[in-house]
Amino acid sequence: MQKKEMKKICLLIVIICCTSCNQDYYDDYNYYNENYYHRQQYIDPPIWIRGIWKDNKDRMIQFTGDDLLYKYPMQKYSSAADEIFDYEKYYLNEYSSYQTPNVQEVELIDYYSIKYNCINTPSKKFSFIKISESKIESTGLMPGIYYKQ
Repeated sequence: MQKKEMKKICLLIVIICCTSCNQDYYDDYNYYNENYYHRQQYIDPPIWIRGIWKDNKDRMIQFTGDDLLYKYPMQKYSSAADEIFDYEKYYLNEYSSYQTPNVQEVELIDYYSIKYNCINTPSKKFSFIKISESKIESTGLMPGIYYKQ
């Protein structure tokens, strides 16, 4: 009799363990929370434009392998990658659905542009023309002539 009861108890424990592990982990922890959501890489500037650029109004643009950072005088850098991620997070949190940031990158021999959606604005577009190895012209957001630092 004790052997049968022991088997029943063991079977009950196994059933409880199996059913308690059946719950989806992501439901409890908001899968799209920035701690769990893997950011996609949308930005990949060409090698020739990577680095820090500055114009005569002290505005700066920095290109890295996966981001475009821009700054106005006496302000902090703003990150295009962060703006894109914030756009994705906003739609996931507010509407529980994914909304594409619609990133459009164009790269030619002496030209680079990126356009993307962001929160509270229709879109942002940066366009750059290579004038020389140390000089580019911005014709989109923050227009002007920039010099490599």
